[in-house]
Amino acid sequence: MAVDLRHPFNEGMNLLLTWRNRYSKVEYGEKVLMNIFYRKYTMEFMWNEIDNSFQKKIFGGRKVLWNDFNQGFQKLKSSYQQNAVSKTQPVLMNLLTEQSQRKVGTISYASYKDRIIGARQGNKNDIEEIEYAYLYYLLTDESILLWGAFGGTGLSKIEAIGKMTGLVIETEELNSYDKIDNMLSQLCVAPYLHKIYNPLPPL
Repeated sequence: MAVDLRHPFNEGMNLLLTWRNRYSKVEYGEKVLMNIFYRKYTMEFMWNEIDNSFQKKIFGGRKVLWNDFNQGFQKLKSSYQQNAVSKTQPVLMNLLTEQSQRKVGTISYASYKDRIIGARQGNKNDIEEIEYAYLYYLLTDESILLWGAFGGTGLSKIEAIGKMTGLVIETEELNSYDKIDNMLSQLCVAPYLHKIYNPLPPL
C-alpha cells in the first residue's frame, strides 16, 4: 500500500491560497517559511512520543498501543496540536532569531535567507521555492505521523515504512527526527510531488 497524501496536499494548497490573500507580497514568503518551521519544531518537540509508538514487549514481540490505525493517527494529530500551542508558539520567534543556523529535521531557517530576500522583492522563483518547500515538508511531517500510527498497531519501524511505500528497505536505526524526515521525504513525498505538483500562478 502506498500512503495516500492527497488530503494533506490539498489542505496545504488551500492554506497557501489563504495566505496569499491574507499577507502582502512583501511579507508572504517569510510567513510561509515561518509556518514550515512552526511545524518542524513541533514535530521535534513531540519526537519521543512518535518514537515511542514503536514498543517491544519484554519477552519478545511488539506492543499494540491501538487496534485501529486511524485511532493512533488521530491521537498523534491531537498531540501535535497540543505541542504546537504549548511548546512551539511561545518560543518560535526566539528560535528562528537566535538559532537560525540550527537544523530542525533536515533544514535550517538560515538556509532560506536568500529566498526570503528574493520573495520580498517579488522574485517568482523564490516564492515558488518557498511554496514547494512548504508542501514538501508538510507532507513529510504528515507521513511521519502516519508512520508512528502504524507503529502503534504493532509494526516495526521498517515494517511501517514498507506498509507506507510498498518497498522493502534496509537501513540504519531510525532513532531521530532528522533520519525519518530524510527517509520518508525521499521515499513517499518526492515521488508523490513529482507526479502531482504544479506551481501556483505567480503572485
